Amino acid sequence: MNTKLWYAVPAASFCEAMPIGNGSLGAMVYGKVPEEYITLNLDTLWSGTGRRKELAIDKVALLHAKKLCMSGKYYEAQKIIEKKLLGQYNESYMPLGILRYQYCDVKEYTSYKRELDLEHAVVSTEFTYDRKYYRSEIFASYPDNAIILHFFCDTKKKLNVTFELESRLHSISMENGKNGITIIGNAPTHVEPNYVKSDNPIVYESGNLGMPFCCSMKVKIKDGMVHCVNGKVFVEKASEILVLLAASDGYQSDTIEIDFSMNNCIKKVDSIFQKVEKITYQQIMNRHLEDYQPLFKQSKLYLNEEDNGKTTDRRLKDFKEGASDFGLYCLYYHYNRYLLISSSRRGTQPSNLQGIWNESIRPVWSSNWTININTEMNYWLAGICNLTECFEPLLSMVEQISKVGQETAKNYFHCRGWVANHNVDIWRHTEPVSGMAKYAFWPMGGVWLSVQIYDYFKYTSDTELLEKRIYPIMKGAVQFSLDWLEKGQDGRYHTPLSTSPENTFRDWDEKECSVSYSSTMDISLIKELFKNYANASNILGIEDELLEQVRMKSLLLPEYQVGKNGQLQEWIEDFTEEDPAHRHFSALVGFYPGTIINIYDTPELIESVKHFLDRRLSYGGGHIGWSCAWLINFFARLGDGDKALRFLNNLLIKSSYDNLFDLHPPLGENEGEREVFQIDGNLGAASGIANMLLRSCYGRIELLPALPTQWENGEVTGLLAEGGIEVDIKWREGKLIAAGISTKYEKRVQVKYQNQVWNMYLKADKREIINCRFV
Repeated sequence: MNTKLWYAVPAASFCEAMPIGNGSLGAMVYGKVPEEYITLNLDTLWSGTGRRKELAIDKVALLHAKKLCMSGKYYEAQKIIEKKLLGQYNESYMPLGILRYQYCDVKEYTSYKRELDLEHAVVSTEFTYDRKYYRSEIFASYPDNAIILHFFCDTKKKLNVTFELESRLHSISMENGKNGITIIGNAPTHVEPNYVKSDNPIVYESGNLGMPFCCSMKVKIKDGMVHCVNGKVFVEKASEILVLLAASDGYQSDTIEIDFSMNNCIKKVDSIFQKVEKITYQQIMNRHLEDYQPLFKQSKLYLNEEDNGKTTDRRLKDFKEGASDFGLYCLYYHYNRYLLISSSRRGTQPSNLQGIWNESIRPVWSSNWTININTEMNYWLAGICNLTECFEPLLSMVEQISKVGQETAKNYFHCRGWVANHNVDIWRHTEPVSGMAKYAFWPMGGVWLSVQIYDYFKYTSDTELLEKRIYPIMKGAVQFSLDWLEKGQDGRYHTPLSTSPENTFRDWDEKECSVSYSSTMDISLIKELFKNYANASNILGIEDELLEQVRMKSLLLPEYQVGKNGQLQEWIEDFTEEDPAHRHFSALVGFYPGTIINIYDTPELIESVKHFLDRRLSYGGGHIGWSCAWLINFFARLGDGDKALRFLNNLLIKSSYDNLFDLHPPLGENEGEREVFQIDGNLGAASGIANMLLRSCYGRIELLPALPTQWENGEVTGLLAEGGIEVDIKWREGKLIAAGISTKYEKRVQVKYQNQVWNMYLKADKREIINCRFV
């Protein structure tokens, strides 16, 4: 089975290195010999001070902009927004530090290999020098909240290694006993986004007002000696070395504030060491595997694969040149699930634009949570790929955003409930940021997040979770939506100021514009939210005035429109788009990940969805990793497995680094742009693969709804259907031969494969088998 990435040379760059993480601590392992270089991250280490950024509210300007927009004066409304209604940029995710170590007596080496073992979540590096075998292992333990390194040589007392820690942030290094090093410091008080021109983009205010942090390592050895000199740890003549690395900062997740006490940071790190120092390497490893493997093993993909013995970079190169490699699809699926497990665990921050792996003080797009597609895409796989445990950080963040967003809804938009716009940082910024209306002004962020977290319930059927945590969030987003909607001259309720994220059109005066009213995305998201809220209310037995308002306004939302090219219209009018190959497919959010547009209830719209896709692709759309991943999901939902596979191939061929990280190219919109790793393409691709093999969003379980012709033989285990139903599927020669279905709760389900339908009664924890050998 394809669960290992391996290479015959060390990594030369960040996007050749191999990631490890426990949701909080992350590291990129280069595997360099004799001098290794490992970049470190901590999920809560951000620039900023925790001080609330109060936006000066111009109520008259907001009302004026809405009036202009609803009367068709879109460009004038946009200018008011950009002049008077935007705020400040949010903060940036910081690199923690760098761990360096050097084999003191190793020079020319042979038999080199570095490997990421997805089954064990361990990166190893091995080589031979002077007829001696050396091996190092590194992993991030969630149970022990530490990064663990283990060094071994097959000849006793031959390990001579030096270690040092450093940080690019303002920091100092100090010795920690005879066997450790600690760095302490502060993050910047402000960092301008990478796309903003500034003479002073990285700011450190006097008084150490940025986030305090502490990163520490300790060394344990078998045989030999260890001592510290000038901020380095020297190990001599050891047979084995165990390195423990822990970190903390001053972020207070319950209050979204900073504890500026450096002593408290140090104490938190010391408490981690006190627990982990008492146990052996094997015990630490066992605890790590007992935690990690149940998650990873919940779903596996097998295709007609063979072990070709090639390194991963060679496999990818050959694939790009046209070689067939079914195992590469499996490896990619398993790797992408690994990335979510490694970047999103209970008690951590959710996976951001780069998961938890960032090496830059000014990362691209601040490595924040961009909630007009990217954050949501990160979690599309959490349900269907059977990683519902990984939803928890997203739900926790949305709970916090919903509280901060109440003030923004009240003071900025004059609405009940809560709101968020397109960017969120660790300080839970919910106001429009600075810059341009096409991205900054998008008050549907809270609506989409509310729709996304409802998936957590749909895939678990946890009514207590729904009642106590998810429903209150949805209710606040519903209140905002009801108040934000305004009745137009056509008698329908519209969003009075609207954008289709980051896209622009030519208005009737040929001016480039982004603002209109009732973009298709706005209306789709509100329809999806209202539908989910009504369903949740029914499940919880709630009947109240708010629900009545939802029902009434649901009937009076704008209808979908089909444009002159047969496409689902993106805006309220059939404008000409400025960029017909635009990376966002916002108009189709009601089709995927939403279900408002579907083959059963709105069959008349499916052709317009296809025309939208065909038109966008004919101009070169889908050229960016996450955009390509969205296409995989679209075509899977359309039941077109061959087109879905085409874009999965494109993602691997055009948008993947050698370590299989997703590559985001420069957009050409700002100076200094560069290609960068962005995790959404990885995570969105995993959901796309799963959606080719299972569909459950329409009230039934559909098996192999979009199986690619090339995938003649295969098996997938542990996919999750809505309702928390686990599904295993096996097929041969493109036909289903068997499926296993199980659930924790008694359920009646309908299962469909092509023209065959099974109505089944599932008993709790009992696996039912469908045998289709003669289909």
